[in-house]
Amino acid sequence: MKTYITKSKSSLFLLAFLAFPLWAKPVAQVTEINGSVFVVKADGKTTSLKIDDHLEDKSEVMVEEGGSITLNDYYDATYHLIGGTHLKFFDRSVQLKRGKTWIQCMNGRFPLALTTANGHANYWKGEFIATFDQATSRSQFLVVNGDVEVSNVLDRNLKYTVPAGTFTLVDPEKEEGVPRAPTKVGLSSLNVALGEFKQLPEKLKEVVPTRGIASVEETPKKGEIIFIKTNRLPASVSGSAHKYFAKRAKLMAPSHAPIRYIGTSWKPVSGVRMPASYAPRAAMPIPVAPKKLDPEFEDSLKRKSFEQPKYPKELNSLIEDLKSY
Repeated sequence: MKTYITKSKSSLFLLAFLAFPLWAKPVAQVTEINGSVFVVKADGKTTSLKIDDHLEDKSEVMVEEGGSITLNDYYDATYHLIGGTHLKFFDRSVQLKRGKTWIQCMNGRFPLALTTANGHANYWKGEFIATFDQATSRSQFLVVNGDVEVSNVLDRNLKYTVPAGTFTLVDPEKEEGVPRAPTKVGLSSLNVALGEFKQLPEKLKEVVPTRGIASVEETPKKGEIIFIKTNRLPASVSGSAHKYFAKRAKLMAPSHAPIRYIGTSWKPVSGVRMPASYAPRAAMPIPVAPKKLDPEFEDSLKRKSFEQPKYPKELNSLIEDLKSY
């Protein structure tokens, strides 16, 4: 009996283990659908989708041309897919294999991820449009609200934080597949991109006022030359500043009143006044010719010089000897 119970427990455990793949975790649910949309499950079976259907992990959604579908996952994110799109669902991430998807995410606890063949995007609260073209292997990420971190799928360190109102590209033939720096997108281009999904946020439907030139009343035509007439002076020559300097200019105008000198008489100095640093040069001394001596005095000087030689006798004799050689 004990052996029978043990075998029964083993059989139940084996059946539960074999049936585990059949209990795949649901990852998304269909909320809206138009046209023909199919799902390929993890076991390879293909079925058509309808509203309120649940998608299991590793399910692939394929939308035919002219169709569309909207799905919600279990992490507060909504996925809009248009015709020609192929999207694979995982737990907390999706893989865009072809086409275009508009993702609206309200999850602020942890990031979700979207990957293409060469691009990777992390997103939190916000919305963006992801596009992947199989013909060119080019990925594009256009951010509508919030921020999205975009990088190459092979190198997560080289990434850009793409803010709202900008887009980036990941092209394997340009910049070695590194995402391009975020580029601003115009409102009309954004409306065209969102218009493909046939629904726009309410705030994007509002007309954004534009500031024009006050002196131009009508909208100019293309190629038309506009002449702007204005009588406005620059701030430096009008207003209170202009009045102040005009008054100062009158006060500083040269006066023609006569000048009176009291106490001393004044006379103009004649001639040219030299600078204070100038001093007259001293006259060069005139060379004086040396006076001739008395002949008798010269003879006496010679005798005394001979009697009182300049050097001692021994030295004089040596000098004389040296001169004789």
